[in-house]
Amino acid sequence: MKDKNKRMNKKIKKLSISIALAGIAITLGLCYFLIMGVPENSKDYSSLASTEAPKTVSTAAQNKDSSKSEADPMAMPLEDQLVRELKKYYGKTISRISTQASIYDIRNSIIGSHPEGKVFFDKLLKRAFPDLAAEISKTLTKLDSYNQWLAANEAKLSQMTKEQKIAALWEKRRELFGDAAEEIWSDEMLATETRKEKVQDALAFLNEDRDTSMEQKLTLYQNVLKETYQGSPEEYILTQKPILAKVFFSIDSVQDELKQMSPDQRQMTINKIRRDIGFSEQQVEDMEKRDTDRNQRWDVGLKYMEERKQVMAEFQGPEQEEKVKALREKYFKDEAQTIALEEKDNFFRFERQRFYGRN
Repeated sequence: MKDKNKRMNKKIKKLSISIALAGIAITLGLCYFLIMGVPENSKDYSSLASTEAPKTVSTAAQNKDSSKSEADPMAMPLEDQLVRELKKYYGKTISRISTQASIYDIRNSIIGSHPEGKVFFDKLLKRAFPDLAAEISKTLTKLDSYNQWLAANEAKLSQMTKEQKIAALWEKRRELFGDAAEEIWSDEMLATETRKEKVQDALAFLNEDRDTSMEQKLTLYQNVLKETYQGSPEEYILTQKPILAKVFFSIDSVQDELKQMSPDQRQMTINKIRRDIGFSEQQVEDMEKRDTDRNQRWDVGLKYMEERKQVMAEFQGPEQEEKVKALREKYFKDEAQTIALEEKDNFFRFERQRFYGRN
């Protein structure tokens, strides 16, 4: 027992040292913008697409809603929330080119996850930093050029010695940014790369860790977040409970442990994790109901896939197609057409990895 505790202390120390100098801004920051920018299921789309005329609201009700949004940023519209966070955490130093460069990956994530990503991001910039929007865009465009150059010269750079490669990189950086290159890569960008590498190491450690309990994993995870985010420009991520929970439930060793539990024990554990992350009791109850719906969908989907596999083995041609169509209608009813379109594109949603607490 003493040896086990010793090993555990060693691991905790190793992880803490590994993370103490690091940040988690890019890894979780990208998750945040990606997940917040895309609805989780088709029900979310129906509410976004609603064209119902707005109802008249009293001034008192408006004030109440306004104070609610102020108290709970997650209740704000996505665009307003992102503008608020950009101003709050980057506004003080946004005139510095290093700060402008540090939102490069955030921009890429928004562009990649939003239907009108470029237009949407430009709108965010103009709202958050109206006087500097054009300058920030210019900085980010230069970083695009730099990364395109890196990709185009990857083979050439890989053949260089370390010293030659560093010299080539700095030559290109100064060509694009002049003296400002020193500020970008010796400050924010350099720190960003370090944070990125360190957090990947930390998550890899947790992925493979089968010796610690779920509670210990969560404690380590939360310590990593605190040590990494507190006092950084991205400190707001500590308030993004849905994203923090999603990342934790993505850890392989966490999922392995959850899979070994009975359904009731698994749900109790998931609920406890959510409480420990900071969700209210009402939120935990609401998420448990959503878990129940997901579990039912997975049960139905796996039964369908099992029967579909038998049909595919026993029948061919038009008869096979009719049998599969009948199965889809039996299991999915009104959603059968959607499933058919997915399968036509060779996508099978119930062959995806199951993440308890997430999907």
